[in-house]
Order: sequence, then C-alpha cells, then structure tokens
Amino acid sequence: MRILVATDFSPRSQRAVRRAGILAGQTGGDVMLMHVVDGAGTRQVARDVREAQRMTVEQAAVVPELFRVDCRSLVVPGRMPDALLDAAATRRIDMVVVGSSHGQDVQGLGRTVRGLIRAAPCPVLVVNRSVGGPYVEITVPVDLSDASARALRSVASLGLADHAHVSVVHAFEVLGKPKLSGFGIQREQIDSYVESWRSSFTEETDAFLEAEGFAGRDWTRRVEEGRPEEVISSLAARTGSELLVMGTRARTGFRRALLGSVTEAVLAAGGADVLVVPPPRPGLSGRPGRPGRPLSAGVERPAPQGVTA
Repeated sequence: MRILVATDFSPRSQRAVRRAGILAGQTGGDVMLMHVVDGAGTRQVARDVREAQRMTVEQAAVVPELFRVDCRSLVVPGRMPDALLDAAATRRIDMVVVGSSHGQDVQGLGRTVRGLIRAAPCPVLVVNRSVGGPYVEITVPVDLSDASARALRSVASLGLADHAHVSVVHAFEVLGKPKLSGFGIQREQIDSYVESWRSSFTEETDAFLEAEGFAGRDWTRRVEEGRPEEVISSLAARTGSELLVMGTRARTGFRRALLGSVTEAVLAAGGADVLVVPPPRPGLSGRPGRPGRPLSAGVERPAPQGVTA
C-alpha cells in the first residue's frame, strides 16, 4: 500500500504520520511525507522549501512508527489541497492520511480537509485520535448502496480487516412510530412492531453482504433503530471503535464526491478516525453503482396490530 501523508509539523499532522507508519508496517507498504509550501516563484518560497525538506527528514527520523518503513519525503510549492491531490493522482497513491482540523471552523471540519475529501482519487483517512497502536475495532456503517459496498471493499483490499474486528451497522427508522402511542397502541405492540422492522432490515443487510461477497467474513452485523449519525456515534462509543469507514457518492454532473449529511456529521463530530472512500474516478473501471435509497423506501413493511393502513 502506498500512503501519502500530509504534514505541516503540527501535533495533528504528527498523529497522521504515526498512523501512516503503523498502517504501512502492517501491510508492507511505504509512506511519503508531503509538505506544501504556500506560494511559488519567489526566493522566500525557495528558502522555505529547503527548510521544509530538512524538517521532513528530521520528522521521519524521530517517529518510531517509521523506523522499519520505506519512507520518502516530498516538498513542493503550491496550494492545499490541490498540490496534495495532484501528488495522489500522479503517484498512484492508495491512501491519503491527514490530521483532523476539527475545531478550525464552525462545522468542525477544515476547508482543506473537506476539499481534499471531495476530490481525492483514493480513500482519505482523517486522523482524530491520539495514536496508541494498530486499529483493533472498526465500524462500517452501511445504507445498502454502492457507496457502502465500496467502503466494505476498501476495508478488505487495504488490509484493515486483517488486524481488527469489523462491525457492519445498518441504522433504520420506523415510519409512524412517534404517532403510535397517540393511537392508543400498547408499548408491547410498538416494541413488536419495531422488532418486525429490525428483522426485515436484518434480512436486507445479510442479502446485501452476500451479494457483495462478504457473507463468509467473520464480521459482526448490527441493525439498530435510530437516526444514522446517532446510531453510528453511539455504537462507536459502546464498542470502542477507533475507525469508521464510510463511502461517498458521485455528484451528478461533477467529478467531485458528494459527502452526504451523515458522513459530514460524523466527520465534524471528531472522535474516532474516519476513512472516507470516494467513488471511482472517471475513466476507471467499476461496477454500475446502486444509488442510496431513503430508509424504508420501496419495501413493504409490517403494520402494528391495531393500526390499519
């Protein structure tokens, strides 16, 4: 695996460098430390490039996770995230790793990181947590779309599942549930109604995993009621998940990816690290995608006893 990690020599980029070193060590991959000097064409920029080159070499020499990893440095003048995106594309990078800029703007996700995620040619790992070792618990939220299938395939192809326990979670919301108590429906009947929905979505999730070739994986399946972003954060907290893996969708008519409200909310919240998997770039081979569907759309669901349609 070829990993490109952005560094500005700050504590957050130090976390990213350490995580990149761990991942490269696990997969037999290599790491490229990249620093972008703002601007171009002046003597000051040229001096800054030389100084940054010295600092990247020193950084590689003092990070323990890089000691047994093939590590190189790349320092270029330019603008972020464009310079990083160009390097990722031209050097056929498998993963870009960046430190979280949580708290730098009102939405909790820095413009540079957001722009990188939207246009990246490969998965982007946003490192939020301090680095204590390899990932042990990984959570993959799925909405049964092609974006979710790509997230699952990346977990397998990048070797993440070789060293960690993987939980696949599907969140569902029950249509009409808030109104049921007002109709005089008993609590036991409402609970039974919710469980019938859970059973239906469990069958769909199992069928989805089988269709994508993951039925034989020793991965935990979870189907939980609630808003997706709330289910994801709650499950990550309960299981101690260190990494969330989420896919983005293609923006119709544009080459950039559409993050989606759930992915955006998870990224902005911080907490666990987040690996964002973009759609294939134009011109690359790939299977036809399935668009995401609204929860419960197109599927006949059971009605609670005592309520008629």
